Amino acid sequence: MNFDCREALLLTQLRLGYARLGFIPDLEPEFAKAQLQQVLERLPLITWTVLLLQAVFLFLEWLLQPLETSSALLPLRLLAIFSALGALWYCRSSSHPAPTILRVYVSAYAIHGLCMSVLVHISWLYGGQQDYDCLFLVMMFGYLWLGGPLLMVSLSSLLFCAVFVGLYPLMGWDLNAGMLYEAIFLFGANVIGTIGAYSREYEQRKAWLNTQLLDLARLRAEDDDGRKLRLLAAASHDLRQPLNAMGLYVEHLLEHNQDPSVRHISQRLAVAVEQLGRLMLSLLDFTRLTLPDGVRPQIEHFALRPLLLRLSHEAQAQAKSQGIELQLQCSDLWVHSDPLLLERVLRNLLINALLHAQAKRVWLYAGKNDDGEVEVEVGDDGRGLAEDEQVLVFEEFRQLNNPGRKAERGLGLGLAIVDQLLQALGHRLQLHSEPGHGARFVVQLPVGKSAQHPVPAAKPRPLQGRVLLIEDDVDSLNALTTLLQGWGCHVWACRTLAEAQVVFEQSQAQVLISDFRLAEDNDGLFAIRALRERGGAEIPALLVSADVSVQLQARCVEESVTLLAKPLLPARLQQTLVVLLGVHRPATASPVPGQH
Repeated sequence: MNFDCREALLLTQLRLGYARLGFIPDLEPEFAKAQLQQVLERLPLITWTVLLLQAVFLFLEWLLQPLETSSALLPLRLLAIFSALGALWYCRSSSHPAPTILRVYVSAYAIHGLCMSVLVHISWLYGGQQDYDCLFLVMMFGYLWLGGPLLMVSLSSLLFCAVFVGLYPLMGWDLNAGMLYEAIFLFGANVIGTIGAYSREYEQRKAWLNTQLLDLARLRAEDDDGRKLRLLAAASHDLRQPLNAMGLYVEHLLEHNQDPSVRHISQRLAVAVEQLGRLMLSLLDFTRLTLPDGVRPQIEHFALRPLLLRLSHEAQAQAKSQGIELQLQCSDLWVHSDPLLLERVLRNLLINALLHAQAKRVWLYAGKNDDGEVEVEVGDDGRGLAEDEQVLVFEEFRQLNNPGRKAERGLGLGLAIVDQLLQALGHRLQLHSEPGHGARFVVQLPVGKSAQHPVPAAKPRPLQGRVLLIEDDVDSLNALTTLLQGWGCHVWACRTLAEAQVVFEQSQAQVLISDFRLAEDNDGLFAIRALRERGGAEIPALLVSADVSVQLQARCVEESVTLLAKPLLPARLQQTLVVLLGVHRPATASPVPGQH
């Protein structure tokens, strides 16, 4: 049933009301299931309470009553006990519809009450001291704690009260004022109990209906969020594809054109592309973070120093162009966090310091504090922040010194993304700053378990390897092919898996690179798996995707595939290829370079 039909049913019931304690046919079975669920939750406690009380009365009767009297009452006590146990077994094991189970449940209550009605009269026959008060206790127990449908409970209570009163003449008792008083008392208690039970079930139905409407609103909101996530993923892919190609072409243009005027224009274009990419990525990341389940951290133990070295290397060019001294100080530390999300946090903090601090010196520092935690500090000696500004900088789209909203200063989302990512990771962030004395952002991380044999960082080396590339977007394919060839790689460029399989033997590829979303039924991971099976070896592979979701990250880990996000950063791509080409270098002669 879709949301609109479900909502129409619930609103119709709300309009009709439920004063008669009944819903329309489409909703009544659902309410019965909810009512049964509440019954099942309290059923063990009810059953054991009944058994305990019956056992206590049974013991007292054997102790205080004559043997003839206690023996006559024993079958009724046992019948009451077995009815309770039978109801417990049936209700918890039956697969019948909820209304049927509820009828059996209330029937056990009726049997229990009938046993008590007959038991009192038999006790009187043998001169016992039993009173109708035990019947009253059973009836109140049914109205207050049984939790069954009102009509069933009320009719059952009236039934065994009527049997109790009706047994007076059948047992040959002479009617008197005391008997009349007992009858009036029991039926009056029934009226009071019925009114109380009616109020309870009315409120129960009201609460159930409101809960269903709230659940429907929640499911509708989750469905809307799911559509937004799917739209975001599609938009992310479609927007990053041309941006990725632009960045690669600009990098190629800068590397291969030495004309001063062209290089000047290329540099300006590279800056514009970088700004556009940064703005778009910030906006897409922030949108994802605001949605439920938009980010799911994948916590693991990893070395911190390689991550900080990579960030420092990436930011050196920007720092140098702005006349900022960038320093890094980090010992060999291991932390317990999500490496991808932590990298985004620290990169945003570093970019924030370079763009907004007006500093001459920016530093990255990592060490342990007195509590044994690892602290990563991104600090600067810039303008600093006043106390009121320290709260404002974490607001969305807030820029303190950019009244003209210059694009090169970003959208004001960097620190807002930092705040949300750290909340998702469960890490604390401290900000220490004073006007004129710079700012220090300190991220506190739990200590991780170090590997017994850490892998040393790969040393830079020329890129002389054979790469099989699969990319269905023509612009991105040509741009990445040209860039890789400029770095010294032999590239076989293909648009489909079928083309890659044709040239696979000729290429003797050392590295596989594939886009994730291909213009065919299968994705990039399937293509990498198929080529590895064809070659009979686990060839190092790199997957490029515009939408780096948690699920995709997990799949890449399972397949031993390196994942990079679009738009590709040339420095990051080059560094990754250095590592991958260093992993797999067969001693075979390089074939004649080809491109398909």
